[in-house]
Amino acid sequence: MESTLKYILYAIAIVVAITGLNVLIGGASAIPGATGAAEPTVDNELRFFSVFWLAYGAFTFWVAKNIQAQHTFIPLIALAFFIGGLGRLISMLTMGPPASILIPAMILEFVIPIIIYGIYWKLYIKKT
Repeated sequence: MESTLKYILYAIAIVVAITGLNVLIGGASAIPGATGAAEPTVDNELRFFSVFWLAYGAFTFWVAKNIQAQHTFIPLIALAFFIGGLGRLISMLTMGPPASILIPAMILEFVIPIIIYGIYWKLYIKKT
């Protein structure tokens, strides 16, 4: 079960690396479903925050690589991912629906953290 958790964390790290570099290099127009260029302030903020997304991915990779020693960080990783999904939901409710490709991303951001925490709980919290 620990290897499953490790591979989920590695998968998150890979997706984060791809999407973070995509926005850092390509800006707002590189986001799937973007139509046209965003105003410079939005592009500037997205490129800035993409670095923190990349740091999250690097941290997730580090935890996966050292899972036995660093497993206490797993709930934090799951929580941050879940809150990202909440951010998407708030945006959708206040601004309207995003491009259709981002709806499954939001769903995954709610489901994957629950799976991660469930496995974490079975491995490190529940005493059998």
